Amino acid sequence: MSTRLLIGAVGSLLLWAAAPLAGQQAAPKPLERLPDGQPNVQGVWGPVNAGSLSLTNPVPQAADFDPTIKPLPSRIVDPPDGKVPYQPWAAALQKEQNHYYAYPMRPEHIDPQHRCLVSGVPRLFTIMPSLRIVQSRGLIVFLWDTYQAYRVIPLDTRPHVAADVKLYMGDGRGRWEGNTLVIDTRSVKGQRLTYIGDFYSDNATIVERLTWTDANTFTYDATITDPTVFTRPWTMRLVQRRRPNEEMWEGACYEGNLDPEQFLLKSAPPPPTR
Repeated sequence: MSTRLLIGAVGSLLLWAAAPLAGQQAAPKPLERLPDGQPNVQGVWGPVNAGSLSLTNPVPQAADFDPTIKPLPSRIVDPPDGKVPYQPWAAALQKEQNHYYAYPMRPEHIDPQHRCLVSGVPRLFTIMPSLRIVQSRGLIVFLWDTYQAYRVIPLDTRPHVAADVKLYMGDGRGRWEGNTLVIDTRSVKGQRLTYIGDFYSDNATIVERLTWTDANTFTYDATITDPTVFTRPWTMRLVQRRRPNEEMWEGACYEGNLDPEQFLLKSAPPPPTR
């Protein structure tokens, strides 16, 4: 038998032996428990399909490199039509902000994310890069490398802050229901939810449910109630996966910053005159 035929025969044998395993997947790893009883969910996580351009017509990251990729289904799982249930005046405002988001004509047309302001909840859960979760007795902490944002969520019965206090991250109180972390978030500051102008007001309340299906996956649901802006409560959903090999890097951002090429051009000394 020639060397070429021998190699081919061995390759075919290996493929035949591996075939029964091709359709098999490793069993999901169950959650461990910390000494205080919390499920151990510490580590770095990231959304499966990140981005905050749109809730109803999200685009996967790969679309940046492949224009033939089609948009994903709406992130809104309730109402069933996948649309934000705006009141008429709010729908008109969202449409205006969508029209001007690329070429703003007034300051209010500028997405706060473009000004390096904290994006708030639930928008931060949709944005790349990564999210780190740290746990301590009676607390769970969320850290984002984007804008150095963080949330500290107490897991006890302490009262919320006064209703007239408004915070970019809101005031969250959490509790565990099995493998689901439920966060009741109040005292939010009115925020944009997407680049295309989706928003809520200072009167919104948000109930977040982070449900771990195994040690490496959780589903993030956020139900927003705001009778000032919406006709009914609505819920968005996003899946997050563990990223065991990813490091947290600073996402430095400040208003008016320039990309490196423009910075070098503007900071370079003028050419010598002859």
